[in-house]
Amino acid sequence: MNKKIIFQIFILLIIFLFTALLFYQYSLNETPQTTDISKDIIYSNIDEKSSNIMKNIEYKSFDAIGNQYQIRAKLGTISDENPNLILMQNVEAEIGFNDHEKISINALFATYNIINYDTIFEDKIDIKYAEHDLNCDNANLLFGDHKIKLYNNINYTNLNTSLLADEIEIDLITKNLKIYMIDKNQKIKAIFKSNVPN
Repeated sequence: MNKKIIFQIFILLIIFLFTALLFYQYSLNETPQTTDISKDIIYSNIDEKSSNIMKNIEYKSFDAIGNQYQIRAKLGTISDENPNLILMQNVEAEIGFNDHEKISINALFATYNIINYDTIFEDKIDIKYAEHDLNCDNANLLFGDHKIKLYNNINYTNLNTSLLADEIEIDLITKNLKIYMIDKNQKIKAIFKSNVPN
């Protein structure tokens, strides 16, 4: 073979190897884009009779500051009207904060949005946080707004206070409670228990 042809083949091989190395290095250095809220992790057992029904499902997500939201249900169904909504039954949810505190929520039913993680709880809701115990008929967890809004038949108790109110709002960042009545003419009914021993 002619030396000139061998030299040209050698140069082409070097160019090919150089291009392949650049492509390989670029693909290794490329980092995936991260968002403020991590993707859901889904565990489910799909019912063999219907692909629309899931049993023993679990979703986990994290917010921008590292708090974890986990929701589990015995049964879930994908909404016919909106495939981003999961209709759940026998629901347990937990919000775990960075400081190791947590809020637990139990309800008979919930509607979970797999896109924004907002959850609407319904029927026999029990929320526990530290010494606070709240029961109500409806609660909306607004994940992006870092709030839980409780309404309808609210009963709140802690170590020495019991009260009835129309609405309670829990700020998930400050962990403060706002308690109020819808009708400004009505007052919150509160009972204070004395801790003085007999």
